[in-house]
Amino acid sequence: MNNLSVRILEALQLLEKNQGEKQWPGPSDALDNLILTVLSQNTNDNLRDRAYNRMLEIYPSWEEVMNAPTEKLEDAIRIAGLSQQKSERIQAILRWIKQEFGELSLRQLKNYNNDAAIELMTAQKGIGIKTVTVVLMITLGRDLCPVDTHVHRIARRLAWVDWNTTAEKTFWQLRPHVPTGKGHSLHMNLLQFGRTICQARKPRCRDCFLWDQCRWDEKIPK
Repeated sequence: MNNLSVRILEALQLLEKNQGEKQWPGPSDALDNLILTVLSQNTNDNLRDRAYNRMLEIYPSWEEVMNAPTEKLEDAIRIAGLSQQKSERIQAILRWIKQEFGELSLRQLKNYNNDAAIELMTAQKGIGIKTVTVVLMITLGRDLCPVDTHVHRIARRLAWVDWNTTAEKTFWQLRPHVPTGKGHSLHMNLLQFGRTICQARKPRCRDCFLWDQCRWDEKIPK
């Protein structure tokens, strides 16, 4: 086990000790989660969910969402922000799914291994590595640790990756070092930790149980 693998394992053990081991809750619909992830970009969970519920209230099926006038769909999801970009992206993704799989469903994703699913999905505009790995982890229980803004920030502060490493490169660099079977727990714990302790602004360094591991130049002394 190399140094990075050891450091990630030690951090995970502290995360689980202080926040609990995060268990995968079971399968859910991949397409639902994909659209939720698109809506979540640059907004919070509350506004994402309100936009999603409003969209399905007006257009109850994915077929109706796909065929809706784009400006009407834009109005329906406006509360989530970037509504023009997101409405166009959602409809383009739905059209591609219908063409690729012959149905408005991603249930066939279970037949793809992780690398094949990532390659297929990220070839489509609007679906990045974070989006597809979140969908695979949440809906299929795949052993992956998606790198969102919180995971990326913490990975850099803990010097798991160089400071200028992009989120996408961070995913690939961390992937072989994530303890087997712990992708979901590591991601969800880092997400919670990033929201409550290691925040982007005014991090609570004095309350941090990873303080000894932190290599961030701006961390606050205890």
